[in-house]
Amino acid sequence: MDFKMCASEPLQTCKRTACLAGKTGWIGALVALSSFFGAPELVAKDNTGTAFFESKIRPLLAEHCYKCHSEEAGEQKGGLLLDRETGWLKGGDTENAVVAGEPESSLLIKAVSYTDEDLQMPPKYRLEQDEIDLLRHWIKRGAPGAAEDMGETEFSKLGDQTVLFEKAVRHWAFQPVRKPDPPGVSDPIWNQRPIDRLIFARLEAAGLRPNRPAHPQVLIRRLSYDLTGLPPTPEEVKAFEKASAEHRPAATGELIARLIESPAFGERIARLWLDVARYADTDSSYRPDTKTPRWFPFAFTYRDYVIDAFNADKSYDQFIREQLAADLLDLPENAPELAALGFLAAGPHLKNATESIDDWIDVTTRGLMGVTAACARCHDHKYEPVPTVDYYSLYGVFASIERSDPLDEKNMPLMPGYEPGELEKDYLRKRAEVDEAIDAAGSRKARNNNRSVAEKIMETDLARLLVHHDGGPAHAMVVNETKQPVEPYVFVRGQRGSRGESVPRRFLKVLDPEQKPFAADTSGRLDLVERIVDKSNPLTARVLVNRLWGALMGGHIVDTPSDFGLQGASPSHPELLDWLAADFMDSGWSVKRLVLEIVSSRTYQQRADSNGMAVAADPENRLLWRANRKHLAVEAIRDGMLATSGKLDRRRRGRSAPLWGEGYTRRRSIYGFIDRFNLDPTLRAFDFPSPTQSQPARGESIVAPQALFAMNSPFVIDQARAVADSTRVQSADSIEGKVAALFETILQRPPTPAEQTRMGRFLEQQRRILKKDLKSGQTPLSIAAQALYMSNEFQYLD
Repeated sequence: MDFKMCASEPLQTCKRTACLAGKTGWIGALVALSSFFGAPELVAKDNTGTAFFESKIRPLLAEHCYKCHSEEAGEQKGGLLLDRETGWLKGGDTENAVVAGEPESSLLIKAVSYTDEDLQMPPKYRLEQDEIDLLRHWIKRGAPGAAEDMGETEFSKLGDQTVLFEKAVRHWAFQPVRKPDPPGVSDPIWNQRPIDRLIFARLEAAGLRPNRPAHPQVLIRRLSYDLTGLPPTPEEVKAFEKASAEHRPAATGELIARLIESPAFGERIARLWLDVARYADTDSSYRPDTKTPRWFPFAFTYRDYVIDAFNADKSYDQFIREQLAADLLDLPENAPELAALGFLAAGPHLKNATESIDDWIDVTTRGLMGVTAACARCHDHKYEPVPTVDYYSLYGVFASIERSDPLDEKNMPLMPGYEPGELEKDYLRKRAEVDEAIDAAGSRKARNNNRSVAEKIMETDLARLLVHHDGGPAHAMVVNETKQPVEPYVFVRGQRGSRGESVPRRFLKVLDPEQKPFAADTSGRLDLVERIVDKSNPLTARVLVNRLWGALMGGHIVDTPSDFGLQGASPSHPELLDWLAADFMDSGWSVKRLVLEIVSSRTYQQRADSNGMAVAADPENRLLWRANRKHLAVEAIRDGMLATSGKLDRRRRGRSAPLWGEGYTRRRSIYGFIDRFNLDPTLRAFDFPSPTQSQPARGESIVAPQALFAMNSPFVIDQARAVADSTRVQSADSIEGKVAALFETILQRPPTPAEQTRMGRFLEQQRRILKKDLKSGQTPLSIAAQALYMSNEFQYLD
């Protein structure tokens, strides 16, 4: 009997799913109960009342209500528990489900009587009248319960904000960030950097030793992919091996510095951020009549802003300010930083404003601070110190902004740095044709759906032109303040039309106990972002540090990157997390310096080799006694193929383009077109996350479609042919030389003698086979190259 529906599930849906007990009816003996029905006065709880509850009321509640309101079922919908007296007297979120002695004041009776169409429980059927009369009489008697009530339990305390705030006082994530002094360790090599001292101390305490340093060939490949998303060239590998033999620390330091200053660095780190920001080039829905996406033609300017920001090493606190409030920073009219507002504007344009605001709250709190505040929309958070009033305080902030239609170019700033060149003339010609068709449509309506023909042309022909034509303009997707800031109030049960208490726009209480209201004359976004990036906020730096550590190390310090709350994982190395977060803030929130600090450590540069004793003591490598072997993301696999084939187009910025199929782009994958509504199946097969909401981290699966892609994709076959036809391979004057060139290009190492022998036999076998199929276009060398692309060694990092 759920008295407080979740707004994310419409009332009609809740009625279909909340209580599934069949309508069997309760065996009521009206004659036997007649003596009770005539007693309206309140009767104190006694043995008779307990017996009445056990024999008459508990069976009724168990049959119809416990599935949704009992600890045994693991459900307390609406905060209501009906398996204990303290539960129904407390009354759940409504606080008056049962008013002892007053059945007409008890929402329980209102719900089971079906007198209010918005409050009907059980949701699928009405109780028999004798059952309702029985419940009414029970309440008149004072709603007595069992002789020994269950009382408060951990389960019944779910959602109790007093209890949750008491827990938060002791919870690690809500403690101030402190910079510990890393202990000295016995190994002089591991005693040089704070990260290594903290890691080695934990290993030593566990009786473990770290692995030896990775081989130079392995290390340069690891660094190249981790810092740029691209493989090194054979020449770079040989040069690094030579330099490492002379002075490894200096050679490694120079390599890291070069990679971090490469333009490819921003492209690599930006892709990590775009998962958090749920970036896509379309909305989350299609036009039903034309089956075409609702395009975001200018979302790419946000993506390019993110890449440029990481390449310029924009301080992370300023990076966040611009994404939440660039329009309030007194920037010039067409400042490039305005594209940062795509963080909000390029998110999914959901069915109604309430859903969009919920998305903004989620991406801001969970994406930036690891707080699951969106769960407090319908009721106080069940597991975290986030009451509903805090949710609606943030709701007021985001309800006080509005975003332009994605095709409304007049209300989106024109972005510099996107000169169309000679393509502009062709664009203007095609644009004139589309504009003429729009004008000619006038006010006509489309057949069957009564929609404007002009609107249809804008959302199809015009949108398609703006999405794909490189001669078109580049605008920033932005948000603007509403004329008057919204004064928020709580939506009872998450329902917009059900008004609760008024609340000011302010920050989360768990992070700001005083909760000073935000500025009255604006949305409050500037106040909000300053609270987020304030160094006293213990979450923001920790969350970003943990995300980058996980991407570089192949495992997070906190295994729940977007949930640092009471239900989140505890850090494996809390002192290390705090040292990194404090150093990050002390160093001007520099992402490049943070990355440099991590990859310069001995911890990062270890071998990935296994060790029997260490595996037995720490099978998941939580203590980091070795490097983690990592599966390349789909973008790195694709970009690695293009780079090794010599076909990679290094142009930066600009419109998104198809990653596969006829006419696929040869640019890096970050410039690929992402359809939020219908995500590319190849991307899905390789664990690319859905951009419908902020994503904490990518999963890692091994499934058949991955292998089938490598075996059958025209894209892969194209790159294999290009490698086989390259000057490096074709200039070799022997089969052995050609095989060596393939290995060095694709795997960044020479083949072993055994591999050389097997590959020679394989090539001879393929020559005989291909003589029978001269139309395939493949050669023995291209098939060999494809086999290397299919290998685990190409798709994994040691």
